[in-house]
Amino acid sequence: MRLSPRLVPDWPKLAWVARLTKGADTIEVLHGPMVEIAEDWCAEAVWAGPFEGADFDRTDLICGTGVRCRGDQVTFVSSGTALDRLWYCNRGGLSYVSNSLPALLAAAGLRLREDYIKYASDIAGVDEPLGGLSKYTRHIPTDAGDVNILYFQNLLYDGRGLTVIDKVDTAPHFRTFEIYEEFLADTARRLGSNLMSPARRHSIVPMATVSNGYDSLATAVIARHAGCQKCVTIVNSTSLWRGSDSGEESARQLGMQCRSYYHNSKSYRDEEWIWAATGRPRGLNFSIFDFPEPLCLLFTGNYGDKLWNRAHHDVAELSGDITGISLTELRLLRGIFHCAPAWWGARHGLEVQALSFSRDMEPWTLHNSYDRPIPRRLVEEAGISRRAFGQRKKNTSSETDFLWPFCPRSRHSFEKYLRSCGIKTPPPPLVWLLRKASYWAGLVQRNLLRKHVRNLDLRRYLRHQGSNFLFPWANSEVRAVYERGLQALGMQQEVS
Repeated sequence: MRLSPRLVPDWPKLAWVARLTKGADTIEVLHGPMVEIAEDWCAEAVWAGPFEGADFDRTDLICGTGVRCRGDQVTFVSSGTALDRLWYCNRGGLSYVSNSLPALLAAAGLRLREDYIKYASDIAGVDEPLGGLSKYTRHIPTDAGDVNILYFQNLLYDGRGLTVIDKVDTAPHFRTFEIYEEFLADTARRLGSNLMSPARRHSIVPMATVSNGYDSLATAVIARHAGCQKCVTIVNSTSLWRGSDSGEESARQLGMQCRSYYHNSKSYRDEEWIWAATGRPRGLNFSIFDFPEPLCLLFTGNYGDKLWNRAHHDVAELSGDITGISLTELRLLRGIFHCAPAWWGARHGLEVQALSFSRDMEPWTLHNSYDRPIPRRLVEEAGISRRAFGQRKKNTSSETDFLWPFCPRSRHSFEKYLRSCGIKTPPPPLVWLLRKASYWAGLVQRNLLRKHVRNLDLRRYLRHQGSNFLFPWANSEVRAVYERGLQALGMQQEVS
């Protein structure tokens, strides 16, 4: 098998779509301008191993996706987290595989169905309360058949068909904290060597998100081993008990440069790309950051709230997270590789959990409701004082209970889409009122009523049926970007 790459200059930096013809020994790969291309592989990824060896199909420590040819077989490689995914389908005698749903829709000439209202709930099924990686919805409908979703596994192609295969497990057994700590540090160092390889055509700058909590600061400590010197933080909290959630001072003590942001709806950018990932707004905060150019390895604390939390819960079942997954389309546009160290070795979650309850971790255990000994030890041993972080869990999420686009251009586009579906749209003042009322109803429910009063959630009365169409609307908007890129190459007949 060999690759036949074809650059689509007007596509997002890191997007790709592979087209497979049964029985052929050539695989056409349409790709954006910053996908790394070689004779027998292509990738938009950073992995724990030498870049020149291109063994990203032989590790689970990979941020991003790629295609690797070996002999008469091809492996389509997904991320080593459940924060990214592969999409694949059959259409007109061809098979398609992509790291982007709207790119696949454009290349295969498919559209999401306007009469199907469960897209967002289907996507949310990968989140732990709804199922996790063993039970998530593995396909969604289009106007001409289903497209399939794949997290944390690879696809093997033998010239006849696609087969789902498991990733290798490269982690050791975490019998002590020291073994786990060295594994995290060594993985970061290997990622750093990979991203700095002179063989890369495009440079990558590492950056971490930090806050006043546990997981992101621990991640920043780990990221330093990869050569990371830059951080971003969001200052203002949306919690009922407000206050700064800035990690700027802690980042300074770690010797890292930190840029602070205040998030609000007016600062969101490329909004459709967030909605297109999950049909939810929880990741809109990612859109406000100015990421290093041309490419960025972004370290986040995602999954730390599960793996590093000192609580008796099921860590044997891996799961995604809607906030993290919301970056899947935007990152291709902006040139981001999403890196979450808590995912490294996550299949050994029971061993990591046991460390949190071990006697050796007692000096870093607070025995309260917000207790994470592993990240606390990592951060304190890096020189941050105990009371400087991890005191109260705060929320800086962009999640809102009333689901509607924020910026005027996006609202206008969405409302036009709804009208084409025969749905009446509320006037702007009513949207504003519903958003405010839902915000306060949500605060009251989460902080005052949830533990004391059941069946009194006022948010159920503050919704609009149009929210069910946010996912197909956003994907139609982003699909059009990919379609225009193909048309610029004279490929409009293939996507009509």
